[in-house]
Amino acid sequence: MLVLISTIGLVVGALIDWLADYAPRLASSVESSTLEDWRWPNLNLWQLVTGEAPGLHPAWQGALLELVWATLASTLWIRFGLSWRFTAAALASAFLTLIAVTDTRYRIIPNGLIYPALALTLLLPLIRPNRSLVLTLAGGAMGLIPFLGVALVKPGGMGGGDIKLATLIGLMVGFPQVVWALSLAILAGALTAGALLLNDRWTLRSHIPYAPFLCCGAITTLLYPLSLELPLR
Repeated sequence: MLVLISTIGLVVGALIDWLADYAPRLASSVESSTLEDWRWPNLNLWQLVTGEAPGLHPAWQGALLELVWATLASTLWIRFGLSWRFTAAALASAFLTLIAVTDTRYRIIPNGLIYPALALTLLLPLIRPNRSLVLTLAGGAMGLIPFLGVALVKPGGMGGGDIKLATLIGLMVGFPQVVWALSLAILAGALTAGALLLNDRWTLRSHIPYAPFLCCGAITTLLYPLSLELPLR
């Protein structure tokens, strides 16, 4: 069964790799106007299969994403088995991976992806009776407030997409798990920025996409949540 799950993970990774090149089309006009070299090649089936179309990313990126997702799918299965938790964590992880890859390639988090995900996540407490609406909203607030505060204190220091993504992650994992997710993201971001500063081509003014760190923190939390659970309903 684990081999089958890993194979499905490879397929999911390939699908995410393909969707990430089209996700920016779901961005608003304001978002799309900020993209550099905003252009889309007219692809035919042969170009998609062979990767010969101009503007496509290197093939190794897709292969790496497929390998990562095969590993992630296997880990999710080992952790949760055939259960609602496995399904929810797999769907959330696939969505977060798509956001991370899109932001890495195009420096954009499309509203057309974020807004439906926010609405769906808010509906989850109504669908699942054992999911606390209070803790879900508290998680969203915990994700929103610090990132919005940074944006207000230092305009341009935090993008609107990052703020909405942090809010979404807070709603996904709830409170207190959001603290763990954001802490992991901040730590990973700080370590990466420190490593890049050792490269002469990077400075304190250089920009790196933050969504991948947020998404990695969230996926890690879905896999290995804090043991602390509040009984509040």
